Amino acid sequence: MSSLLYQPDCVIQPLSHPVAERAGVRLWMARGDLVHESVSGNKWFKLKYSLLEAERNQASGLLSFGGAYSNHLHALAAAGRMLNIPTFGVVRGAWRRELTPTLQDAEKWGMRLLFVSNEAYRCKDDPAWVEGSIADWGLSELIDTQKLMIIPEGGSNTLAVKGVSEWAQQIYSYFPSTPASIFLPCGTGGTMAGFVAAHSHHEVVGVPVLRAGDSIAAKIDELLALNNQQPETCFRFMQGYEFGGYAKTSPELMAFTQAFSGHTGIGLEPVYTGKMAYAALEWLRRGEAPKGSDVVLVHTGGMQGARGFLGKR
Repeated sequence: MSSLLYQPDCVIQPLSHPVAERAGVRLWMARGDLVHESVSGNKWFKLKYSLLEAERNQASGLLSFGGAYSNHLHALAAAGRMLNIPTFGVVRGAWRRELTPTLQDAEKWGMRLLFVSNEAYRCKDDPAWVEGSIADWGLSELIDTQKLMIIPEGGSNTLAVKGVSEWAQQIYSYFPSTPASIFLPCGTGGTMAGFVAAHSHHEVVGVPVLRAGDSIAAKIDELLALNNQQPETCFRFMQGYEFGGYAKTSPELMAFTQAFSGHTGIGLEPVYTGKMAYAALEWLRRGEAPKGSDVVLVHTGGMQGARGFLGKR
């Protein structure tokens, strides 16, 4: 079995922040950004069992979907290189002229980039479209497409729920006595589903990073149903912190991520973790957290994506 799939340590770090001090709570961060240099944060846990299945079934390749700054495609390309499995990334939008740093890394690690229009990308969950596109891309000339493993956008499948649930249980075990409020960013719903599927007495607060809170909730229900599971942890969403939508930002958000790093020494990126932390601290400012309680921010990694925002204010 590949050394890639070892069980990483779960680091829970106390944070000193004036907002938490005024709110009278203990603030913590689950340092997913320390899990692995390239397969970072939640991506490690979301991909773990898909990669195990790919090795077990001797998959000819791994194909998935994402945008030009996709943490998922970045992590998948790195994992494929480590496991010596060819990877294929279906990328929405026209990025052929100048690749983002994310896509440059993916291509350097051997991922074949397959660019499609935004309109065509909306068909990514249609098996007939995927099958026809695989033929159009000529992948049969490179690999045995019958043994190609297709992983959904963000890696959010039932295997991801299993892997993330293990991470959630590690985090939950740090707070065995009293309920904690655990904040995490939500994109495709797989990470949230994993936390909800793991049994605990805590509350998980999901912060959607795109204007699709209802679809994220539906995806969580779908993933749990496919695993024949029910929610084992109380959860809710805190919406309104999308800052214009996915991968959108603002001067206010950028200033916040810089100030947070100054207070804590921990970097945030503005696509996921920055929005999550902003929402959590706003909640504390409103005085909604019980005095003396534990509030945990889950850092889902993906700091490589911050390269696309360097110099922005």
